[in-house]
Amino acid sequence: MKAKILYFHAGKSSFVIKDIEILQEKYLVLDFFFDTSNKKRYIAQLFQQCGFILKNIIGSQLIVCQFAGHHTFLPVLFSKLFFKKSVVVAGGTDCVSFPSIGYGNFNNKLLSRTTSFTFKNCNLILPVHQTLVEYDYTYQHHDFEKQGYRFFIPSIKTPYEIIHNGYDSRKWFCNTEKEISSFVTIGAGLGSRFGFNLKGIDLIFEIAQKFPRATFYIVGGATIKTDKPANVKLLDNIPNHDLQPFLSKMQFYLQLSMSEGFPNALSEAMLCECVPIVSNVGGMPDIVFDCGYILKHKNINELYELVNTALNNFELEKLGKKARRRIEENYTFENRKQKLLAAIDKLI
Repeated sequence: MKAKILYFHAGKSSFVIKDIEILQEKYLVLDFFFDTSNKKRYIAQLFQQCGFILKNIIGSQLIVCQFAGHHTFLPVLFSKLFFKKSVVVAGGTDCVSFPSIGYGNFNNKLLSRTTSFTFKNCNLILPVHQTLVEYDYTYQHHDFEKQGYRFFIPSIKTPYEIIHNGYDSRKWFCNTEKEISSFVTIGAGLGSRFGFNLKGIDLIFEIAQKFPRATFYIVGGATIKTDKPANVKLLDNIPNHDLQPFLSKMQFYLQLSMSEGFPNALSEAMLCECVPIVSNVGGMPDIVFDCGYILKHKNINELYELVNTALNNFELEKLGKKARRRIEENYTFENRKQKLLAAIDKLI
């Protein structure tokens, strides 16, 4: 009989679905969705979550949480009360604070407390990249000079293990000709003030005006109501199963975010042989390495030089194939699967 795991998340994103699939190969996984976007139902959801835990915690071997926050306070608390072990996968927003745009768990007093409680009282933290633990932040100077949960919780002693995200190169590939001078970025919540700036859409609007012959596609940008340059195309979200043929046609992938952990869209675009142009934040410089372009600072002149250099590179096809190999060789789904199961096995 399979050991039982209780899994708590704030939405079935692609990485949540993949991790649940991995765990289901070896364990019985019961998952609970806490809608953190619905503030009016917080109290009701907390009662529902409490009931779910009390009903299922007896006989369970482990509690797993995706990201830390309000939705992980009760799971970790009950794990302590019932002498169960708990694991938290740290992914991005739960490890940072950006007051200039009102973003990050540690930017909110109550959310900071539940996040800190979660990280300090779980048995193991599994960040998707080392920069989520702590690193020097130099991209722009309006926020903290360091980011990562250890910077905001200096007394923390919880052990951690880095397990990168992983991708299936059989699902993400290039099978069509590239549209010349095409750029794409993918994001969610881009219509909000913090989402617009968080994902660097402000920079994209600005740089698009300097390259009128290029086309800039923003997937998930249909909710943006701000005036835009004519060569910026705001698209609805594209279903996951339709994303590969779209990315295949794009020449460049832009990820000019103020904060990122280990972005899936960037890695998937690189597998589709898009040449990456990314900001110097989180795990992105490590992911891209020498397969694209890295914007060191949030500066339009620096960005202009990068984009101009990229558009005049006569070996973009080779660079795109190199970007694909970078993900194929370093960030495979199988590697994440093996490391995640090994980490879980040690606790059960």
